[in-house]
Amino acid sequence: MQSLLQNKFVRFGLFGIGGLLAIFVALVLLAMLSSTRSTGLEQSSIMDMGYAPAGMPTFNNSLGRDSMMVQDSDGMMEAESSYYYPPVPAPDGYTSGLESYETSSYSVTARTKEFDALCDTLTTLKEDTQIHFRTLTSSTNNCYATFFVAEEKVESVLATLTAYRGVEVTRDTESVTRHKQQLESQTVILQQQLARVESSLTAAQTQLDRLNQIFNSSDDVTRLSSEVTKSLQYIDQLTQRKINLISQLDTIYQQSADLAERMEVVQFDVNIIRAIPLITNKYERQWDQAWEDLKDEFTNTLIGITAFFGVFLLWILRFGLYLLVLIVVLRWLWKFGKVVWKKW
Repeated sequence: MQSLLQNKFVRFGLFGIGGLLAIFVALVLLAMLSSTRSTGLEQSSIMDMGYAPAGMPTFNNSLGRDSMMVQDSDGMMEAESSYYYPPVPAPDGYTSGLESYETSSYSVTARTKEFDALCDTLTTLKEDTQIHFRTLTSSTNNCYATFFVAEEKVESVLATLTAYRGVEVTRDTESVTRHKQQLESQTVILQQQLARVESSLTAAQTQLDRLNQIFNSSDDVTRLSSEVTKSLQYIDQLTQRKINLISQLDTIYQQSADLAERMEVVQFDVNIIRAIPLITNKYERQWDQAWEDLKDEFTNTLIGITAFFGVFLLWILRFGLYLLVLIVVLRWLWKFGKVVWKKW
């Protein structure tokens, strides 16, 4: 056994196998460490989504980052978010006189070689006091505009825009009769509620004045004080209710006014694109792209020299160990064959 260990090929093979085992153990430890970290990240991400193991408290963040809890006049907690959510539209169906009130809009699109002249036309239209622009944005290859025009001026604006080649016009007409009826019915209901609240508030104020007069001339201070406190609380509730109703009415009045203004005008959405786009700073961009390519090639070269070359050395080491073990095994087989041959 001692002579076998003194063989240099055997010692090289054992050292190689020991080195491979050490590398394998190190890789296993690194894999376990990385899996532990990934498991921790997965647990934290699961908790962030609102899930947690049994017994662990969770926090629901479904209202959004910008939401907060506020207390209304009835003492109930409700969510108030900074995001705006439009009202849910009324269900579809037949409404009598559905075409009584309508809003119209025109979508004007163009991909034209007369881009500059058409964009200058939009600038000229903006100077007209009878045309109200919401937005006007222009760039090298695009031009956008949104504006409102009275019904009697629509034909002249369309004639001005369609005088250029490549202009396409689409008209969209939508009925707002149902929306107008809903606003009117809501207004009537809120006005009736406000009238009842004001009547109750007047009666409560009269009752409070009567209690104050009795309170000043009576000896039963305890009972009258309780009655006055309840009356004041009732007046505060009615006052808060009145403020809420007035706020709702103001909102509906504003919506009705906006709707009335929108029905009297036509909206134009104009989108113009240059037929042959201009590329600014073409050569500068080519130089920038060339430098970026050079940086990428330099980085890839460094990676090839370092990491890939290291991988190549590891493969050489692996095949060298395999070859060393193969040589040792073949030498043992050769010696064993010679011994058997001599004895045979």
